[in-house]
Amino acid sequence: MINNKKPNVVCEILNYNDAETVFRLVDKIKNYSVFSSILIVDNASSDNSFSRLKERYQIDSKIVIKQTSRNGGYGYGNNYGINYAYKKMDADYVVLSNPDVSFSNEMVQKLLDEMISKHAAVVAGTQRVNGKPIRTPAWKIPTAMQWTLIETKLWKYAAKQYYYDPKLFNQKDLQVECVHGAMFLLDPKKFLDVGGYDEDMFLFGEETVLGYKLRAKAYKSFLLNNVYYDHEGSTSIKKSFNSTIRQDKITHDSKLIYMKHCLHSNFVIRQFYKLIFDYIIFKKKSKKFFRG
Repeated sequence: MINNKKPNVVCEILNYNDAETVFRLVDKIKNYSVFSSILIVDNASSDNSFSRLKERYQIDSKIVIKQTSRNGGYGYGNNYGINYAYKKMDADYVVLSNPDVSFSNEMVQKLLDEMISKHAAVVAGTQRVNGKPIRTPAWKIPTAMQWTLIETKLWKYAAKQYYYDPKLFNQKDLQVECVHGAMFLLDPKKFLDVGGYDEDMFLFGEETVLGYKLRAKAYKSFLLNNVYYDHEGSTSIKKSFNSTIRQDKITHDSKLIYMKHCLHSNFVIRQFYKLIFDYIIFKKKSKKFFRG
């Protein structure tokens, strides 16, 4: 018997102190036929975002607005949202979206078709920045050394193991290990089955840990190379963390958590990589100082 029931697809958007960007996205997608509902999760914003979101969308039955009890970071907020969408909204699938992206109804439908046909856990489109597809729309699960060297002048020694051959992105679709987290479609049951994002990571690197967890359970992730969404270049993140050095520090903390939780690296090994990360930050601070 053929099941013609339309899938319940919820778009989950995480906000932190960036209501204006959320307004632009939600006003564009709220009438998309592919979405049953839109869930906005305010990650305990320190400004008046939550009250503004409620005031603007309180009479729209398609839009649900929730707030976390604390700002536990990107992974914490999205785990809350996906769990809510699955358990309280009966979502079959969830589009996880940053506020600073743009995508079409047709694009989401293509992700959904791929998800259903491949029984996937994650399906992503190719990200564009300033109208151009990014060079690394997906990557492999790295070793500790690869993820460290990729930030140094020795990056070429890690690149072949860390990045996919660019020729593979000429295919219509590609099974991959990690995709960018700015916008993708996920199966919430599989996502929650692997524990979702690592909530010890405040920001950056979450996609790699998710990829590691999904692979460990033999769940599949796919990238559609001829389907695109546009990203404004981490607009929301830059509003909260406008220092690139601070962003690097947070990234390094996340990488060390990955080494501990996923690779089970011991304390001595992690301290070795921490020294390399500290040296990278020292060099950047020095360059900034001497440039004035």
